[in-house]
Amino acid sequence: MAQIAQLTYYPVKGLQGISLERVQLTENRGFPADRQFAIADESTPFDPSEPCHLKKQQLVVQMKYERLAQLKTGFDPLTTELTLSSNGSTSIFALSNSAGKSECEEHLTNFMQGLIKGKARLISAPGISYTDLSTPCISLINLNSVKALEKALGYPVDHRRFRANIYLDDLPAWEEETWLNKTLTINGTEFLVYKITDRCTAINVNPETAARDQTLQGLKRQFGHLNMGVYAKVIKGGEIREGDSIRLRQ
Repeated sequence: MAQIAQLTYYPVKGLQGISLERVQLTENRGFPADRQFAIADESTPFDPSEPCHLKKQQLVVQMKYERLAQLKTGFDPLTTELTLSSNGSTSIFALSNSAGKSECEEHLTNFMQGLIKGKARLISAPGISYTDLSTPCISLINLNSVKALEKALGYPVDHRRFRANIYLDDLPAWEEETWLNKTLTINGTEFLVYKITDRCTAINVNPETAARDQTLQGLKRQFGHLNMGVYAKVIKGGEIREGDSIRLRQ
């Protein structure tokens, strides 16, 4: 029976994820604090007086900037303190106040100097999660599908490339694609699987080395598609934990 191998959320879109042992989910919402913040530059059409969801192409993300993978991330969702580490140096920013946010933006501007347009901006807005879809969603990855890709390509493929919220184990490769329009139950929490995930060049970035390769092109070449994982929405809230079993409602 399939089970949860890992739970992860990404407080800042494009930066490293943070693992959880358990998470409380609410109907029609994603993981708490997931993609709560995003990095913008001067080309990003963000109006703080009228905030809206933005496409990843409009943001500073690993799809365009593999250097972001060099930043190791920590986050406290209660205080919104963000920790960024690189090259042996660690900085902590209090994002709950304007001074801390400005310091973080300056840090990101310096880190991405020469790559992005102008200064970095850390954007957020109540009720908005900067996921790849405009509606609240949770992404799931089958670790055995990743292993099938790894075997076909002939080199290690770190599952973190796919930036999922829920990583699944003990499931045959690609079986998750048969779940489309079906309901999953995890510890009483229910999810409707509604979309297969079409991958982008972000999966070409090695999360350990920040080097870029041809994994996306290899996926297309070996399997004839760009699919890896599925999106689901919460239709009944509850707590899920690492090790929980996943049941498919027939």
